[in-house]
Amino acid sequence: MNLLKPQGNSTSRAEPNLTDRITEVLANEITSGNYKLGEVLPPEQTIADRLGVSRTVLREAVSRLKADGLVSSKQGRGLAVQAVARPSVLRMHAADEDNLDEILAIVELRRGFEIEAASLAAARHNDDDLQAMRKALDDMARAIESDDIAAGIEADLRFHRAIAEATRNEHYVEFFHFLSRLLRDNLRVSRTRSAKAKRGTDAQREHEIIYQAIQRGDPELARQCARNHIENTESRLRSSSHFTSGALK
Repeated sequence: MNLLKPQGNSTSRAEPNLTDRITEVLANEITSGNYKLGEVLPPEQTIADRLGVSRTVLREAVSRLKADGLVSSKQGRGLAVQAVARPSVLRMHAADEDNLDEILAIVELRRGFEIEAASLAAARHNDDDLQAMRKALDDMARAIESDDIAAGIEADLRFHRAIAEATRNEHYVEFFHFLSRLLRDNLRVSRTRSAKAKRGTDAQREHEIIYQAIQRGDPELARQCARNHIENTESRLRSSSHFTSGALK
């Protein structure tokens, strides 16, 4: 059986990326009785080899499983099953891409999270964090030049993930993994409309300014730059001529 092929009759509006699929495969294995509560999972390399993916992809999937409360790290033992049922709390549906009100609700959620994450990242980042942000920014710039929306979305997510990791707070990282599922759809809408309006460079400039503030180690400046970015994102969405009263014309 191909573990990477979506199983059952579940559907989605967009084909999930590799990390999404690996997360779903592992979550299904844990919640379908393959493991008992408290059982230790095989080593990460063993799982990665079995599924035919890199350690990087697997670690991202494991982080999501941790955020969902399905597994936890045990000192000297590895990953242990913490729950055998999917969580019933903190469930949110992705915004309908035709509904401005739903999209802006996600932007509001981003505002509180990203502003404080940027501030903490400015105070706690290291050189590796800055390199990850810089690489993501460069990839975003190339995606804009080539009108590659999918690549731009993935680079955008990597940039914000690097900021979350630079907070040195595992709860920020875990919440980002949860938020990224909603954020991916949110970014697809905003980047698609920015591309049509030729405004992709506006967001890119704002990302660069956030990066510079974090690099300078200025928490207050980073907070303000992140706030400006979210507010400008909201303004760009509101000014789109495609929306009227929460729906497409």
